Amino acid sequence: MRKIALVVFMGLILTIGSIGYAQFGKSAGPRFYSEFKPVVGGWSEYQITAKGEPPSKMKIAIVGKEGDAYWYETVMETKQEGKVITKMLVSGNPEDQKNVKRMIVKMGDEPAMDMPVQMMQPSKEERPEKAGKIIDKGIETIKVPAGTFKTQHLQYQDPEGIVDAWVYKEVSPYGLIKSKSKDLEMILIGYGSGAKTQITETPQKLEIPQIPQLPQIPLKRPGK
Repeated sequence: MRKIALVVFMGLILTIGSIGYAQFGKSAGPRFYSEFKPVVGGWSEYQITAKGEPPSKMKIAIVGKEGDAYWYETVMETKQEGKVITKMLVSGNPEDQKNVKRMIVKMGDEPAMDMPVQMMQPSKEERPEKAGKIIDKGIETIKVPAGTFKTQHLQYQDPEGIVDAWVYKEVSPYGLIKSKSKDLEMILIGYGSGAKTQITETPQKLEIPQIPQLPQIPLKRPGK
């Protein structure tokens, strides 16, 4: 049973990682260059086009609250992987791994799994902090499939490149209407209120099996 649990866990880790690498480069998902303002029930849905990949969809929603923390749910739909739901209890912006208190993952028709958060957090070497700056480009009216919005145009610059973001604060939880970089574009295709979680089952607790330590063999000193 321990071996089976380990295989299942590693499969989940690798699949989630492959989705991130395939769709968004080295991150686990697209970044939002705007302020996180959760409102219970608020949701927004995006079409995402990554360079060299078929378009995919992502819906993000605030589906509950526990104390001062919010349940933040992401539903990714890709041609290669199908539907993957990630539900996180967060005490702040989910993009900061320190804010993630709990994580539940459901892949397709597989059972929902309560994941060990510490195993999902990349090391600083894997996701180094990069110095960047944000430039306010002023007010612009843009049209996307979800409607026409009078937005604030922000431009984020760092050593890796430039990302333009158009923000309208009334759209929960990030206010993002559109973002565009050299390799990735996100556009809002729908938004609203009254969002409910898409994980209705009780998640299974994923136990990480203990890997037995090999017995230490004493080294013989030369001449003995």
